[in-house]
Amino acid sequence: MSISDPIPSQTIIDTLFVIAPQFYTTDPTKLANYNTMIGLLRCQVNEQVLSCCGVLAYVYLLAHWLQLQTSPQTGVATNLTEGELTIGLAISPDSSILNATQYGRLYKDLIKRTVIGSTVTNLPPNFTVINACCCQR
Repeated sequence: MSISDPIPSQTIIDTLFVIAPQFYTTDPTKLANYNTMIGLLRCQVNEQVLSCCGVLAYVYLLAHWLQLQTSPQTGVATNLTEGELTIGLAISPDSSILNATQYGRLYKDLIKRTVIGSTVTNLPPNFTVINACCCQR
């Protein structure tokens, strides 16, 4: 696989099962859903910039959305009371949804450590296509 080849969905799924084993499945319907989600996430990950960290970026994003899917209340309400209605939020309303799960925070940390500018990390040897949208095929 060269740097310009897209990361295979199966590689992302295999790595998901290692990083987040709670999502392991052999159910063909769930695996098809995982593949669909990976397809939707492809425009959020620039594989040319992330290079060797691209698989982790996909896995963190996929695990983040799967965790939100299986536990929609994750990271949202921390306490609820009925009398005089009180709702506590784990994340502020203006905060990124990525802060709602540990996988979202890991993704943000990974992206933050990939800097373009005077300090360049995680770039492939030929990075002339940095601004190309990964959704264009």
